[in-house]
Amino acid sequence: MSRAKLRNRRELCRSHPVATAVAKAQMASHMTTVSIAIYMTADGEPARDLLAHLGWVIGIGAEIAAVVAPGMAQAKRLHAALRIVVQLSTDNAWQAAQAGVLSDAATEAKDLLVAHAGIGFDLIPSGDYIAGRIRDGIASLTDVAGAEIYSTEPKGVTG
Repeated sequence: MSRAKLRNRRELCRSHPVATAVAKAQMASHMTTVSIAIYMTADGEPARDLLAHLGWVIGIGAEIAAVVAPGMAQAKRLHAALRIVVQLSTDNAWQAAQAGVLSDAATEAKDLLVAHAGIGFDLIPSGDYIAGRIRDGIASLTDVAGAEIYSTEPKGVTG
């Protein structure tokens, strides 16, 4: 598909009220399915597909939060949740104890995606990238920003 056609399609998706309503309904339905899977997955079970879904939505939500409210608690929470998802993927084992945290993070990320769909649309390739790495079992914590991006210390200054 040419760049012009892709750009036109993106603009239509961003501005058309019916497309927006359909996307919101699909997101809500998908999140219901993911939320059920979060709480129904057995402790210790490999859950690559679930983790990939969580990585996609939480990753995009974390990036949106970093754009609209950089350095705020919401962005930090979502980046931390994404790091948990990647760690679970690395361990190849679901931790039922993380279900509440990850469910809350996924809901928060979904709400950000709905509220800032234009920003989120541009981040889909990044979400697809991390989700693919999680699904393939090759994601690592180096794929996700850590606490260092929230440091208030100027780089290169020693005390």
